[in-house]
Amino acid sequence: MQGMSTPLIGRIALTAALLAFGSTLTAQTAEWKSYSYPADGFSASFPSQPDLQKRDVPTDAGSFQLRSYIAQEGSVAMFVGVCDYGAAVTGKDPDALLQGAKNGALQNSKSHLLSEQKITLGVYHGVEFEAESDAAHFSARVYIVGTTLYQTLVVYPLGAPYAGTTRFLDSFQLIARTSN
Repeated sequence: MQGMSTPLIGRIALTAALLAFGSTLTAQTAEWKSYSYPADGFSASFPSQPDLQKRDVPTDAGSFQLRSYIAQEGSVAMFVGVCDYGAAVTGKDPDALLQGAKNGALQNSKSHLLSEQKITLGVYHGVEFEAESDAAHFSARVYIVGTTLYQTLVVYPLGAPYAGTTRFLDSFQLIARTSN
């Protein structure tokens, strides 16, 4: 891929998710509700209101802002990451971008792939995968929508499956995007 290292795309998202997983947020009572973010063009259900973290991530194709919406329930972290790569990915094969994001996530989390399948969200390409590191299990769905990479991720300790994983991942929807 020209102009942008594909593992870097995965590194951006996974770094934010792992930071959330490693942090000690106060556990809140799980009252699932849908939260909409028109500026980023999505809605998703979380067990508590997610925290928004923004940070610029330098790449060989320039600096990009990653917006991470993170909620935690006990030792489980739920994450939606949004990064618009603009012209850096224009004309690129969506499946190649998705594979780069997945491979970068696996490499940077020192995880091994357990399963993977191509998925779609409406007309948009996606990949769903499960992976494990020495300490955590990752359930992820990644979509490329135009020039924007959307990542949904649930991270939980090994041997402690999270009953809300499918509920969270299935709740992700694209909505009309408004300008920032």
